[in-house]
Amino acid sequence: MTRGLSEEEAVEALARAVPIPPGRSTPRRPRTSLRGLDPRGADVVVQLAGTSLVVFLSTTCDGCRDLACLVREGVGGVSVLGVLRVPPGGLPSGELSSFVGAKGRWLVGDDAFEAYEVSSAPFFVIVDAAGDVVVEGVALGRRDVAEHCARVLAGAPDAVRAVDEDG
Repeated sequence: MTRGLSEEEAVEALARAVPIPPGRSTPRRPRTSLRGLDPRGADVVVQLAGTSLVVFLSTTCDGCRDLACLVREGVGGVSVLGVLRVPPGGLPSGELSSFVGAKGRWLVGDDAFEAYEVSSAPFFVIVDAAGDVVVEGVALGRRDVAEHCARVLAGAPDAVRAVDEDG
């Protein structure tokens, strides 16, 4: 089981964050579709249309439960996709079904994690209609991610990338 950061740990992590330079080209190939499984285990291809928020979650992450509400409830003006890894016991999974609920778009599998070079949850990526990454970062909470979406829609993305102390 993972735990959320204490207020002091969060302040320290943000103090180490550095801005992503404006106009930085992303090394990733743009993606407008992702492959995986739906929460019941059926093969799916999810199309990302317009501005899209991809939220990387884990059923063992306490903070991810709150972030899953972004997927179930949506974010105005943005297409939202929740992504999880396949649980150790495979699919279908009662734990995963309970986590995702009955609403929202969900994708299970490694394709999205690999496409956006995400190693663990909670993380988010906002992509434009062409599939290019506009903003990415550790998902510090539902409000934080929704605010990033609003800034992207307003044409003023504010992106930071956390880096380790060695650079």
